[in-house]
Amino acid sequence: MTAQTPEEFIYKGKRYQGLYAEPLDQYLQTQNIEFSPIASSCWRGYTCLWIISDNRLYLTGFSGTIRIYQIEKNEFSPELCYETKSISLNHLFPNQQNIFAEWFSGEIRLVQRVKLTGEDYCDTVYKKVIHLTFEKGIVINEEIIRNTKSFFFEMAPFLVREDFEHPTSTFITRPTSN
Repeated sequence: MTAQTPEEFIYKGKRYQGLYAEPLDQYLQTQNIEFSPIASSCWRGYTCLWIISDNRLYLTGFSGTIRIYQIEKNEFSPELCYETKSISLNHLFPNQQNIFAEWFSGEIRLVQRVKLTGEDYCDTVYKKVIHLTFEKGIVINEEIIRNTKSFFFEMAPFLVREDFEHPTSTFITRPTSN
């Protein structure tokens, strides 16, 4: 299965990716829009850019592909025929920018991407995960989970040098057995 393109978030001046976080989904459930997959890496059919500012969640960027049906199903055409159309934030929220996500309540987990050099990796370990809990678009709780020791021991063979803030002073080598 192809890994899905994550939502992008800007929080405290840094860019993060959301782990299984799709805050727009709660809004889209109230709309009559059918998205078409962009690629095998984006089955939901859209990507978003979010900014968390003053503990409020804002949708600031959107790109998606919708289905526009042309004809109804009949005996000669068992499948509905449709065309796809690319849409932007203006399609969902006409003449608006920086949309406050008052519809969203739930948790968003933020991580920064780790560059791996191996081709056969399946699991991803993150140095830090930021858990944010929202109620009606407002952050009500923040928890930061650091995974430094296991991160370095598990991922050291795969990491690209630029993943380290101080490559020579923070690198931990895996102990060898005699």
